[in-house]
Amino acid sequence: MRDPNTIVRAAARTLDLGQPVALIMLGILGNVADHDEARSISSRLLAAVSPGSYLVLNDGANTSAEHVEAQRAANEAGHPYHLRSPDQIARFFDGLELVEPGLVSTPRWRPESGVPAELPVRCGVARKP
Repeated sequence: MRDPNTIVRAAARTLDLGQPVALIMLGILGNVADHDEARSISSRLLAAVSPGSYLVLNDGANTSAEHVEAQRAANEAGHPYHLRSPDQIARFFDGLELVEPGLVSTPRWRPESGVPAELPVRCGVARKP
């Protein structure tokens, strides 16, 4: 993953980071093996955006034994992705104001879609105060 400071500098060439923006991280942080490093990356990116900005985050969760096993096999085949517990994923939102319905299985954001409500993925949207 590129250095967060490099990402922020590149974004600032296009975006006015003095205004609220959305930081959208869909399936990104699972590519970082170390949880503390993943939290550091998200924290540094959030520190660069103004109050009123939003974090949208969706990542794979270790909530299904079948999914954990499938991901282990994928990792061994050279496609690494690191599932986290819902509590670990929730930590990415520390200090932010979660929007309803909170940190939930991704389909719960659009329950009318007909997708089963429980998938081994967690999604949340939160506002930086």
